[in-house]
This record gives sequence, structure tokens and C-alpha cells, in this order.
Amino acid sequence: MAKNKPNYKQIKEKLFGPKSHELLVFCFFLVVSFGFWLLQALHETLDRDVNVSVELENVPEDVIIIDSLPSSINVTLRDRGLTLARHSISSIFRPNRIKIDFASYDTGLDEAEVYITSGDIQRMLRRVFAASTKVQSIRPDTLRFAFNHGLSQNFPVILTGAIKAAPQKYIQAVNITPDSVRVYAPKAILDTMHAVYTDVFTLNEVQKSGNYQAALRKQKFIKYEPYQVRIGVDVGYYTDKTIKDVPIIGLNFPAEKRLRTFPSQVAVTFTVESGLYDKITSKDLVLATTYEELLQNKEDSMLHLQLKNIPNGISNVRISPSKVDYLIEQVAAEED
Repeated sequence: MAKNKPNYKQIKEKLFGPKSHELLVFCFFLVVSFGFWLLQALHETLDRDVNVSVELENVPEDVIIIDSLPSSINVTLRDRGLTLARHSISSIFRPNRIKIDFASYDTGLDEAEVYITSGDIQRMLRRVFAASTKVQSIRPDTLRFAFNHGLSQNFPVILTGAIKAAPQKYIQAVNITPDSVRVYAPKAILDTMHAVYTDVFTLNEVQKSGNYQAALRKQKFIKYEPYQVRIGVDVGYYTDKTIKDVPIIGLNFPAEKRLRTFPSQVAVTFTVESGLYDKITSKDLVLATTYEELLQNKEDSMLHLQLKNIPNGISNVRISPSKVDYLIEQVAAEED
């Protein structure tokens, strides 16, 4: 059978019976105690930290703010708890904010650095808080911004630092995008600048190509647009390449003499950067000996082969065979 639902009388006995009487008394006195504590706290003098946002207004269109104001300051207030509580509630609907009028600090100079003292900040804060509220401290206690009237110039970007590839790899190219940036600064600074440098940018053991962000080196009174650049790193790898049938050439031979080698062509194997793999051909490899060198080669009947020039980007050259038989052939003089 289903249990009967508790009726009104049973509920009343549970709520107001002897067992619940002590709990209700305890809750009553707890609420009363909290009320007394709250009244006392609201009438006591308290300190409270609040954040106040900072806004620069009435900035002309031709003015460039180089060093901006902080977005907010931290203020320690002292007042009765009731006043501070009332302000906390009102700040939900009207956030704490001070507005700094640019025109008040514009002296008409092409560029300037402006300092707003704690006294000025105190006067601005009086418009935000109640007259009875005292400002105990301001952090930071001085605000600063710098500006100029549209003075700017483009400068190239130079990478500061080092980029190193992993073993068996090499740095094929490093590209900076954009390769120049707009610099806003006082005329005296622009006149002495030649380039813009990045912060120290270091990469080690780079395995593959990729893009990285690099910030531009910060300097006083200088603003960059954009304030950072992209570093594109192209990584190549080393590989072996073999070119067969590289001819052996005789140089400075008399007209009636000619060099003959056995074989007349050999294979050259070398390590090359991947970006140059298809660019290096047999025309770039010169296996040659001079007539004078052969005349001095009396102790060995074999010709030891070596490249007369090694193109850039290749290394570890191996010639097969490394030495060949040769003879100096007499050639009949051509008739007129």
C-alpha cells in the first residue's frame, strides 16, 4: 500500500515541535548577531582597493600616441563601510573611470612627453568618489604618455639573433615580412635612425621550414606599425649527387700535343644542398690538369684527379676512379 501523504498537522508538528524549537532559536539569534555586526561594520572606517580605468580623450586626428597611458590604476580608498558599500553597488552600473583631456596637456610642440602627477590624479578622482572618501594611495602615482604630430618614416627591419639548423640540415633562406615598418617618433630620433631591429631572436636545431613571430625592439618615444614581424625560415637538407661522364681536360698543351686519358670520363659524387641539387651540372665540375703539371709528374705513371674549382654549396667530393692512366699524344701539325 502507498504511504499516506503527510498532512498539515504533521508538517506543523515537525516545524514547531520541541525538537525544532532549539534550532529556530539558534537561527534567530544568528540572524540578529549578523545584523548587529553588519551595522557596526558599515559604520566603521575601512580601507578598500578599487581599480579605476584611464581614458585619454579629445585626441586630434594628426596626433600619434607613441607611449600610451596605462589602461587602469589601483586606488586605495578610506571611508565608512556604508559609503564604500554604496559606491561598490553604484560602480556596477557606472564603472570607475577618469578621463584625461588631451587638450589640457597639448603645448603646441611637434612632439612632447606628458607627466600627470598624483595631485592631478587626485583632483580627477574627486569627481568619481564621494566627498567624504579619502584617497590613501594611487598606483602608479604618476601617469605618462608621449605623442607627436604625425611624424613618421619607413625603415627596413633587421633580424637580431641567430638561427641554426639541425644536423644534416641547413638554413636555405630567412625572410622577414614585412621587410620594412612605419616608425612614429620625434624628428630628432627619425633623423638618426637607419633601420629597425627585432628583439633577440634565436632558434637552434631547426628541423623544418616554418614561420615565427618576432617583436620589434622597444625604444623610448618610438612606436612601430606593425609592432611585430613574421620570420619565415626555409630549411634545406644535404644530399648526395653523382654526375657521370665528367670529362678530363688538358690545359696549356702545345698545339702539336694532346692529352689522352683512360678512361676519358669519370664519375663525380658530392654532397650538395637540396636547393642546388638540380642546378649543379657537369659544366660546373672542371677536372683538368696542365701540361706543366704532367711534365713534373715523373714519379707516377697515373694522373691523380682533382677538381680545379669547387662550386659553392657542395662538399665531400669523391671522384671515381680517383686516378687514371694517361699519355701525351703527338698530333700532326695542320697544313696551311
